[in-house]
Amino acid sequence: MADDETRDRRHEMALLRYQMISPYLAMSPPRGQRRAMLEHLASKSWHDPDGVPMTVSAETLRAWVRRYRGGGVDALRDKTRPARGTLALTAEQVHLILSLKHEVPERSLDQLIRIAEAMQLAPPGVLRRSTVHRVLQRAGMSARPKSQSDRKDLDRFEALAPNDLWQSDMLNGPWLVDPATSKTRRAKFYGFLDDHSRLLLHGRFAFAEALPHLELVMRRSLQKRGLPRRVYYDNGKVYRAGHMQHIVAELGIAPIVYTEAYRPEGHGKIEAFNRLLRSSFIAELAASNVTTLDALNEAFVAWADHDYNRRVHSEIGCTPLERWTAGADTIRYADEAKLRRAFRWKEHRTPDKSGLFSLLGVRYQAGAELAKRRITVYFDPEVLDEVEVHHEGEFVERVRPFEVQEHRRPKAKTKSDDEAVATTGTADAPTPAADYLGFLVEKRRAEFIAEHPTRTAPSVNEVDIATDPEALDEAVRMERDSAILALLREHLDADAFDDDTARELLRRYGPFELDFAERVLGRTLERERPDHHVGLYIEALRAAREEGRS
Repeated sequence: MADDETRDRRHEMALLRYQMISPYLAMSPPRGQRRAMLEHLASKSWHDPDGVPMTVSAETLRAWVRRYRGGGVDALRDKTRPARGTLALTAEQVHLILSLKHEVPERSLDQLIRIAEAMQLAPPGVLRRSTVHRVLQRAGMSARPKSQSDRKDLDRFEALAPNDLWQSDMLNGPWLVDPATSKTRRAKFYGFLDDHSRLLLHGRFAFAEALPHLELVMRRSLQKRGLPRRVYYDNGKVYRAGHMQHIVAELGIAPIVYTEAYRPEGHGKIEAFNRLLRSSFIAELAASNVTTLDALNEAFVAWADHDYNRRVHSEIGCTPLERWTAGADTIRYADEAKLRRAFRWKEHRTPDKSGLFSLLGVRYQAGAELAKRRITVYFDPEVLDEVEVHHEGEFVERVRPFEVQEHRRPKAKTKSDDEAVATTGTADAPTPAADYLGFLVEKRRAEFIAEHPTRTAPSVNEVDIATDPEALDEAVRMERDSAILALLREHLDADAFDDDTARELLRRYGPFELDFAERVLGRTLERERPDHHVGLYIEALRAAREEGRS
């Protein structure tokens, strides 16, 4: 019955079209008058078989005249269309589309096509947006969640060049097991976005909404993408922290601009990115094997590198990476030593009589000469396995966490981190149709992409360690220590040389310049035999440096 109605409808439309062109056919106007005749007929109003008013253009009427003269009334009938959205795809491809959408309902049409083609689940070009939409529509799976947006005072703006303006915000992420407590906690996301290019500079999830986590993301952004001229922040407590103001001032960035209180919509581009993050990344976690914070961050960096930053942005007409790279010649980069000084934290302590002091719940032991004396401790709150001790403005030593002696009873262990994660496993969960995040992680691992670009370490002579010994990169410090070790091996008796002890002392008190060490060692060997313990000669280096400062 439905087919008969379709055929009748097509026939009625063909007759209507004939009625519209019949005056032209009857008059058969000569050359020069045909256009005027067609435009006269196009100016009239007609009614379709349902009684709805309609008009057609002169060119459409001309096409119908050609069709009628070539095939009569039947040529004016609409062509029969195949079943919408089905014959263009195989049954397996239709099932794939429905499976991908059912697995992660937030996947958009473009995301479905991108995943299927990237993971080679469908040949490129076969899945078209209109076809995929019809498949989902027939299955009742094409509805979109309604966007609730406050449209009050939403002016549009854009920075003029890369790094002219950075935006940052915090977003609540997924729930994961925290190995430290074996409890489920919500991960928090901090990200930095370049306003001009929409490039995601860097982002990271953490369990705590704390300043050190925000500063780590900012530091990685600066290392990877250079210095911004301005930054635009949320009103959150961590963004208004005094140390964040210190970082901006230290690096020569303009004073921070904050969004209006209780008005996050003004934070437009980072808010738009957060919405995309929810729908294109966090939603994909449902089809992934991510169960730990480290795996979450690895998956995010892979998604940012291979998906978001390389996806054509509808507003700018190219990928964020392409637009940022096009203006990269204007970027200023910060010196690594300057970054380290800007981001390090400072606390004052007074060690007890044995040199012990506490920092963020971790105990350290300074040298005996610093007992009961006021010291300044510089440290990275994210990495507390080594801190720098200064006294009266001068670097003294690096110390590691104090280790309890073996005779002390160790604390009873609870479940290991692996066991805690295992309790949340999904051994019986079905294999996902498309673990897109896992695919991106493996792709990124295969390309050996580092979390942030590897900078070429400065040569041994580029940094003046006499004025700023703590500013050296770890690789440069190790290079200097190796040179000192070679010097000691050359001049000391083999029985007196203890490699492990020498390395530990150089790590704690070094680095020393090679020329300086040669002079001090030469003077020391004039007074002492070369068969003393290696610690005596390193202590001589340390004492000579302190004398030179005073």
